[in-house]
Amino acid sequence: MKRTILLVLAVVALPLVGFGPVADATGAAACTISGTMTFTAASVEASQGAWAIDPAVISCQGLYNGYERILGPGTFSGAGTYAAFPPGGGSCLHHLGTGTVDYTVLTSASDVHLVEPHAYTLLGPTGTFESPSLRGSFQVMAPYDGDCVTKPVTKALFVAQAVLTRFYPEDPTNRLPKPER
Repeated sequence: MKRTILLVLAVVALPLVGFGPVADATGAAACTISGTMTFTAASVEASQGAWAIDPAVISCQGLYNGYERILGPGTFSGAGTYAAFPPGGGSCLHHLGTGTVDYTVLTSASDVHLVEPHAYTLLGPTGTFESPSLRGSFQVMAPYDGDCVTKPVTKALFVAQAVLTRFYPEDPTNRLPKPER
């Protein structure tokens, strides 16, 4: 009896599905990002400095604009500043960083280019990051240029796992093509 009622409701509701409002979600994907991260301290004793990511690759699996398949690897770069915490507190890989990331996601309809504000927290070799569209975790790994004992780490490989989620209305700080309706 319950199955018959559900089937009747589904058949009655099916024609109405096409008349509903278009969802504002523009993308959802699981991503990996890998590349080189460089740290430049203001001085040897400095607790502040600059970071940069370049070159790097972002590779996502998912959909964009609700129907465009994400096709493969795109470019990823970023730059900004960091502050070590606690000041003078041991490991040279304890940072709070902010800046901007610039990346391209290739889809079956177009190349989506995003430029977004970015923040990260790094505690030893692992950390978390977020931007308006990307959230995830990352690891800084050998080979390091530096050792945190005799000289600070200035360059390392990194690997990140992230979730890409985009919604309209679009963020005015991003360049994102609006889908045709």
